[in-house]
Amino acid sequence: MASSPEPSVQLAAAQVLLASDHTKEALACVSEGATMEHFATILQIYLKIDRLDLAKQQLAGMRKMDEDAVLTVLGSVYCNLATGSTGAADAVHSLNSLTEQYGASPLLLNLMACALMQSADYGAAEEKLQECLRDFSETIIPDTLVNLIACSIQLSKPVDSYVAQMKQQYPSHSFCAGLDRVTAAFDREAIKYHVS
Repeated sequence: MASSPEPSVQLAAAQVLLASDHTKEALACVSEGATMEHFATILQIYLKIDRLDLAKQQLAGMRKMDEDAVLTVLGSVYCNLATGSTGAADAVHSLNSLTEQYGASPLLLNLMACALMQSADYGAAEEKLQECLRDFSETIIPDTLVNLIACSIQLSKPVDSYVAQMKQQYPSHSFCAGLDRVTAAFDREAIKYHVS
């Protein structure tokens, strides 16, 4: 698939490989591409392997191609989020612009919540996530529930209903697998310190 001359085949192959944690192979699929979609996927891969420096170089190339393209703006948001709290304000500004221009979506609302959480504004982040649940109830995505769990913990609110919903609707999600691993490890250690 990586050697296919069809950009759509290269991009689809890269996404499938990324979903199965084959980042090197995914990068090989799109490294020769010349479309904005190829560049955005490469940026995504660089961020996944914690190479913010390379992601920023990729973003600079995307800006040269088309500064105002949605993929360029989203790439900028992802890079700003990867820098931590220092880039959160820029991410919020870009996301507000996208929302005004194209309307809200689950992706934009979740990204906004992430940016607000990085700014330590958990109340506003929770509002965006609740808006996502309310306005897009037919397309609830696991990111919304995971972000609600993170917000609720920071706001000292109960998370049991969100965790139960995640386990019921997305049992194979990496969050659920990680939670099960940590819970099992805790239970194993707790047995060692059990007092009769």
